[in-house]
Amino acid sequence: MQNKGPFISVIVPVRNRADLLLGCLDSLVSQNYSADNYEIVVCDDGSTEDLSIAVDKYRHENPAIKIVRQDCLGPAAARNLGVRHSAGSVILFIDSDILVDRELIRRMDDSLAKNPNWVGAEACLIPVEGSANPLWEAPDAAAGGRYHTAAIAYRREALIAAGGLDETFLLAACEDVELAARILPLGPIGFVSEARAYHPRRKVNIRTHWHCRLHWKYLVTLAERYGFLAFPEKKAGRFYRLRIALAAVISLPLGRLLEAVQWIKHSPSEAAIAAFYALFDVVCGLWALPGILFRSIPERRDYLRTAASQTRQCGNELLQECRQ
Repeated sequence: MQNKGPFISVIVPVRNRADLLLGCLDSLVSQNYSADNYEIVVCDDGSTEDLSIAVDKYRHENPAIKIVRQDCLGPAAARNLGVRHSAGSVILFIDSDILVDRELIRRMDDSLAKNPNWVGAEACLIPVEGSANPLWEAPDAAAGGRYHTAAIAYRREALIAAGGLDETFLLAACEDVELAARILPLGPIGFVSEARAYHPRRKVNIRTHWHCRLHWKYLVTLAERYGFLAFPEKKAGRFYRLRIALAAVISLPLGRLLEAVQWIKHSPSEAAIAAFYALFDVVCGLWALPGILFRSIPERRDYLRTAASQTRQCGNELLQECRQ
């Protein structure tokens, strides 16, 4: 199979979850795209499991698959690590729990080739498995504009100009939108509806809700730096810290409580659990208030520029190594 497109680096950040990684890699090595034209870089974010076994299983399908490792620094740092160890002129981020359609890489490549003004291309992200009820969740990008790094491609020069992902975003929350906010001034990020990626729903529990209290501070950072809340179309306006505080304590819990009430006709037991979680969200919001109201905003660093010259110098060598 011949392909005239650019060499593409697929970056897969992962921490443990070897079983999910196997499924992800299986879908990536089965692409309707020449194996000579893309590499897969698995970025191990301080796993306690041995992920090399999963990588080695697919090395015969795509010899240009490798694993790089770091201490547990978070998914943003893991993706930056992958970029530094990659050779592609296009960087395709795929999360380790994602299954991709076998045409995804080809369609992303074709869209970028047909739209040279695009600095990035966003795939259609579809929730699968589980149940579509308040006790399950998954990111959704059926119409674009969400910029999830679960399935999105950027031109390498745009990523370097943006400084990579902000590694002060230690959790998988808002770091992808923060990156998009830095890249969008460089050009449009197109949406490729035909490029399909599938994200499994996860059942939420009280620990999930408690953990999410840590996400609110990242909304403060987005509002301070870029003037929007969560996504670019939601302008922060004045008194954004107060607005975020009210959302954490009132708006979000109330919305989830109303959703739980509407679910009673489908399953009273699940509705009751969802209502309890909604009330618990008030506690989580109150706990997050100091960070929302008083947290200082860290300075935005450039995480890739210093590596850019090294990337240019060794890019050809890396490319040759990947194609051997």
